[in-house]
Amino acid sequence: MKYLLIAIALVVSPVCKAGKIADFVGAYLANDKGECKTSTIYGKNYPDSNISGVCISMTAMFDEKKKELVTLAVTELKNPEQLEAMIQLELAKRQPTEAYEVQIKKKSDDIFKLIDGSILEKTGYGYVGYVGYHEESILYKDGEQWKFCVNGSSFKVDVLKYVEYHYSKDSISGKSVKEIESMDVCN
Repeated sequence: MKYLLIAIALVVSPVCKAGKIADFVGAYLANDKGECKTSTIYGKNYPDSNISGVCISMTAMFDEKKKELVTLAVTELKNPEQLEAMIQLELAKRQPTEAYEVQIKKKSDDIFKLIDGSILEKTGYGYVGYVGYHEESILYKDGEQWKFCVNGSSFKVDVLKYVEYHYSKDSISGKSVKEIESMDVCN
C-alpha cells in the first residue's frame, strides 16, 4: 500500500505542477452543445464519456493509470482551484482505514440493528432494498464519516450505539476506502 501511494504521488505530482492531468488522461471540454468526439477502438467508433461537461476518451477508460485520474482531470478542467484538495482526498482514499465485516439483525426504516448490538442510522442517500436476517455488510470509516455497505449499496451512517468487540464483528485490516468500496458487498 505504501508503494502504491508513492507511485501515485510520483505520477500525479509532476503532472499537477505542469497542469497537465487532463492532457495525460485525454480529457477535454465538451463543445457548446455538450457533445464529445468519438474514439476508435479496434476499428470501431465509440462516443467519449461526458462527465459534467468534460469528455473522457474511451481509451482512457480502459487504461488503469488514466482511469484513476479521471476525477482529477474533471476537477482540473472545471474547478482548478479545488485540484489540490481533490488530490489530497484521492490520496486519503488509498490509506488503510478502520473497517469491519458485520451482520444485520434487524432493519426498520433507516435504522440498522447489528448482531453485535451496535445501532446505525442511515443519513446518506442510497437504495438498500430487502435486507435478510444476518445479512452480510461492512461498516467502515471514510475520513471521519462512518459508512455502511449492504446489498451493493454504500451510504453514510450515524453510529447511535457502538459495540467495540463481539464474536460477529470481524476487523478488515489494511484495506483502503477504495478497496472496500470495490468489494462485492458494496457493489
